[in-house]
Parts: sequence; structure tokens; C-alpha cells
Amino acid sequence: MDHKIVKLGEKRIAGLKVVTTNEAEHGPNAKIGALWQRYYAEGFPNSTPNQAEQGVVYGVYSDYESDEKGSYSLLIGVEVEKEAELPVDLSITTVPQATYAVFTTRVGPVTEVVIEAWEKIWEWSKQPGNKRTYTADFERYDGVRCADPNHAQVEVYIAISEE
Repeated sequence: MDHKIVKLGEKRIAGLKVVTTNEAEHGPNAKIGALWQRYYAEGFPNSTPNQAEQGVVYGVYSDYESDEKGSYSLLIGVEVEKEAELPVDLSITTVPQATYAVFTTRVGPVTEVVIEAWEKIWEWSKQPGNKRTYTADFERYDGVRCADPNHAQVEVYIAISEE
């Protein structure tokens, strides 16, 4: 899977948040699927006020304990204006300004292409010279390429060191 390098400014994402591990996500204590279901079932993509970019949903991985083996937070939400007032039931994660390796999935069922992308990213991150910072990574689901979950194309942004 090819990737490109981009520099992005800070983003403020508001949504629903869980803490989990990759190990937990492969067993009966998985939380991510249920969080996505709740996010859409309760109408958060449309009801979150002060959205910076309508129709774009993020899955933000942050608060890494260590690396892909430790715990982390996942927040599913939308980018909101920097100073916007938000409902108390929403969590906020600030994605810091950083350099990112951006991986674009093939078109296919969303759960399948995202899992494939992360498997390739884990392999990529083991190669010399590819240094993840584990500050914040995110999946970007735009309203055009992800409108049909059976034929979706997702971008995954991995924060990297420029050294």
C-alpha cells in the first residue's frame, strides 16, 4: 500500500470515546464496533454542532500507553470549530499539528479495508526509517468515498517523526 507524506495543522475532534487495546479488540471485550454503532445510531454525525467540515467523520487514536501493544483511546467524531461550545456528552480530542504518512485503502467493505490498512501499516512501521510518534493517528471517512459502507475508500493518517 503506497502512502504520501503531508503536514497538517491541529484539529479538534468531538465525539464518543473508549479506551481499549488491540488485544482486547480481537476478543469478547472488543469495544470499537459497538462504539461505531452507537455513534451512528444516536445520530451524532448530524447532531454535533459547529462542525468544521460537514460529512467527514474521524476515528482518532490517541493517548497511547506505549505502541500498538499498549492501551489507547479511540474517539469517533467530527472536526469542530476551535472555540465552539459543545454538549457535555461529547468528548474532545485535539489532534496535534504533525507530519503524517497517509495510506489510502482500496475500495471495498469498510470494515475489511480498514483492517487490511492497519495490518499493512503495522508491517510498514517495522521497516527501518519509518518511525511512528504515537501522538495521534486517525482514519478519515468522507461523505463521498464512504457514503456506501460496502464500497468505501478510507484514508488513514499515521503521525511520523521527520528524523
